[in-house]
Amino acid sequence: MSTDVLEQAAPPVATPPAEPAGSLVRAELRRLLSRRFVQILTAVMIGAFAVTVGVTMAGSRTPTAADWSSATEQAQQVNAANKQAYDECTAAHAPDASSTQRLRYPDKCVYVEAAPEDFLYDTYVFRTSIKGLVGFLAAYLALFGFLVGATFIGAEMSSGGLTNLLLWRPQRMTVLGTKLGVLLLAVGAFSVLFSAVYIGTFYGIASATGYVGTVSSELVQDIALMAGRGIGLALIVTALSFGVATIGRHTAAALGLLTAYGVVWEGGLRIIMEVVRANLPDPWFLSTYVGAWMTGSFEFYSRDPSGCYYSDGSGDASYCSPDHYTVYWWHAAAVFLALLVIVVGGAFAHFRKRDLT
Repeated sequence: MSTDVLEQAAPPVATPPAEPAGSLVRAELRRLLSRRFVQILTAVMIGAFAVTVGVTMAGSRTPTAADWSSATEQAQQVNAANKQAYDECTAAHAPDASSTQRLRYPDKCVYVEAAPEDFLYDTYVFRTSIKGLVGFLAAYLALFGFLVGATFIGAEMSSGGLTNLLLWRPQRMTVLGTKLGVLLLAVGAFSVLFSAVYIGTFYGIASATGYVGTVSSELVQDIALMAGRGIGLALIVTALSFGVATIGRHTAAALGLLTAYGVVWEGGLRIIMEVVRANLPDPWFLSTYVGAWMTGSFEFYSRDPSGCYYSDGSGDASYCSPDHYTVYWWHAAAVFLALLVIVVGGAFAHFRKRDLT
């Protein structure tokens, strides 16, 4: 009789020696990549990207001389109007300005100069369009991470596969932590690669059939920062869906919670707050913090007429402008961190003592 058979027949008097950590990581990575749902979802992501590229290329053309002439004329008209408004605003903030002038321009004066490329309507312009496209990319990656994270642990728990795995490796925290680590590593690597291909492809489209525009170092930094935040958002959502599915023991737990939150809270409660004219509803919704995370800040205004400031310092209600509040990206980071601690930490604490049979 072989040694392996004798060991299996012997009573479990001690915990078997741990397998090398690398073998568990490789096994989890193979398990993740071999899941049919992950493969299908990846193909859907690539297919959606291909459709977006095709639609963009079909709707773009290289600008002609007539296009440039029309765009330049429109830019000059807009700049003239903006300059006039800026001059009027500056005059309204002068010490000798009338109350009517002050009422028209209570906020800080800002002059934004339009460029001719902003008016190339039939041309894909990289400079003016890429930030919006990166925002869509972040949404796609977050949805991808949510579905992969939920099904990776949820399907194994509901099918009994995780129980079988623990018979081979009876170390719950190690197994669950390795699963989460491999999941985040895989989603992160895919997001980085996909983002690079995504942004590079749209730059190529602009170079071939559109117009790139002025790509300054500031624009490059903004794109890189926004893409990085999008990848970070995808990882956060992935970890949260993993935690919810672990607690609920099924993929449907994460999907159900997402649906309930979107319909009941983001949809229903927003409508109720609009009806009752709630003063500051925005801080109560995660979408506010997602927007602040992606753009750096999110500004909203008070609906309370008593909450206002006075541009001239007199306290005259005719100069009243509603108070505005700003949620910055670090506020969003704090909210996300709290959610991760509660959900993921709760999942590990729950998994450590729960009965998996």
